[in-house]
Amino acid sequence: MLNLFRTKTFLKDYKKLNMSDKHYSKYIVFLGLLLNHLELPKEALNHSLKGDFIGFFEFHISGDLLIVYCIENGFLKLIRIGTHSQIFK
Repeated sequence: MLNLFRTKTFLKDYKKLNMSDKHYSKYIVFLGLLLNHLELPKEALNHSLKGDFIGFFEFHISGDLLIVYCIENGFLKLIRIGTHSQIFK
């Protein structure tokens, strides 16, 4: 099982969100899967990123709400959370 690490930027992004119960439930389930080295469901659209975010991955909680993350040294590191326009300005 991986350990969880949330960056300061992630925590700032998270405080600005007003997630519905449905989105929060998916957030918890998807993080649980990643922490246990399990594959995310296809609906999460999990994929690697390019450009400034090379080496990172993103998955969708729902619609345009997504999480940028990486896995290194036994940690699931949550980098950003928000919409495409908020993260990839």
